[in-house]
Amino acid sequence: MQRDTAPARIAVLDIGKSNLKLLVASDDGWPIETLSVPNAATASGHYLACDLAALEDWFLDALAAVARCHAIGAVVATAHGSGAVLVERETAVLPMMDYEAVSPPEIDRAYQEQAPPYSEVFCPIGAGAMRLAKQLLWQQTAFPAEFARATAYLTTAQYVAMRLGGRKASEISQLAAQGHIWDAVGQQPSSIMRRRGWDRLLPPRAVAGAVLGTVSEEVIRRTGLSPATEILCGAHDSNANLFRYKAAGMGEASILSTGTWMIGFQRGLDPVQLDGERAMVLNVDVDGDQVPSTLTMTGREYDLIRRDHRADDAAVLAAIGKLAAQRTLALPSFAGDDGLFPGAGGRGRIIGPAPQGPAEWQALAVLYAAFTASHCLDALASQGRVIIDGGFATNVPFARTLAALRPGQRVSASRSRDGTALGAALLWKRFSRATPVASVVLDDIVGLDGKEKRVALLDAYQSWIVQSEPPS
Repeated sequence: MQRDTAPARIAVLDIGKSNLKLLVASDDGWPIETLSVPNAATASGHYLACDLAALEDWFLDALAAVARCHAIGAVVATAHGSGAVLVERETAVLPMMDYEAVSPPEIDRAYQEQAPPYSEVFCPIGAGAMRLAKQLLWQQTAFPAEFARATAYLTTAQYVAMRLGGRKASEISQLAAQGHIWDAVGQQPSSIMRRRGWDRLLPPRAVAGAVLGTVSEEVIRRTGLSPATEILCGAHDSNANLFRYKAAGMGEASILSTGTWMIGFQRGLDPVQLDGERAMVLNVDVDGDQVPSTLTMTGREYDLIRRDHRADDAAVLAAIGKLAAQRTLALPSFAGDDGLFPGAGGRGRIIGPAPQGPAEWQALAVLYAAFTASHCLDALASQGRVIIDGGFATNVPFARTLAALRPGQRVSASRSRDGTALGAALLWKRFSRATPVASVVLDDIVGLDGKEKRVALLDAYQSWIVQSEPPS
């Protein structure tokens, strides 16, 4: 089939912390082609930063590659919630800060005094440059001349949209994605944004999936895309993933969106039940609805515990029962973030007999990730179906361990690891779609074999919770 007679496709630019991805999909969310490359931070001379020039070059080259094979009708970007760019006209005035940049002590102290309260933003301060408002304070304090030139502040997905030729816009799921820049109760820029006058930098809001324009002449020359290619308003990555299940008629399920971060979503929980000291946050979805959530760096911790050890699924599953029975456990937290237990950041440790061999090391990481996921579901009062999406969806030992920890719930795993990008793809033509999409394919998960193993696992889980709690 010739490209000019082929059905139109959407290209998704997925900007993750660890990887950049370009995914080509149909308008109803079926994946067609994927390209990816590691996303490495750079020492910019200012602070640890995202290499915007390298990011843009790779995406343009990738768009050129897929445009030779597919009729691209639209492009949309999605990204994590801790990145944004200060721009003058269409150019960044400062590098986009990496959220793992270590903030100066004086910025930590100043932000501690000025940060909006949890009851406003439903998100704790966190470590380092995790919050966008703290990044802004750092940038304005350290680089006042550059900051003063800025005319707009764009979250990452909308920065990419602008660079492709779209108009500047803000979008609610990105504004409210744990950046401290949005007041979820007052539905307005947060108190620190208003008090310091930063709210003037936020462009008018657009709805995720809205058309922001068409690709610029420069992008057309570089990529070969059609001049009619639409640029869509993108969304926060995990909220794009959440939208995928809403588009498939599964909006009420408990969703575990997994990657570097594990985000648990549970509609219906009263936000007053959220605990800022227990990794509980409030997301706002692409339709503006509040979605109570948990936010833990479980993917990163899994890798830190497992290290370079690799083993096949059967060996790992066999090792899980042994570790649970002998109480070989990893206690939080192996990242700088506290996660579910106050004060745990950076204090991760292993208790019990030391793991022996690759299978046991990987099993230890599985137990830690599954215990964390289950505790997140407990915090969200999850009772219905649980869906694992993202990187952990293909981790069979993790999925089966989680199913064993939730014996009263149906646990399913997505067959795709690209839920974030596919959810963003479904933003295209979302307003004309009349029926749920069929592109979300799930597998039901069976828990661990053997009653003795399951009992040992549940006992180990309760022991893990008790030993992970901070001293009273």
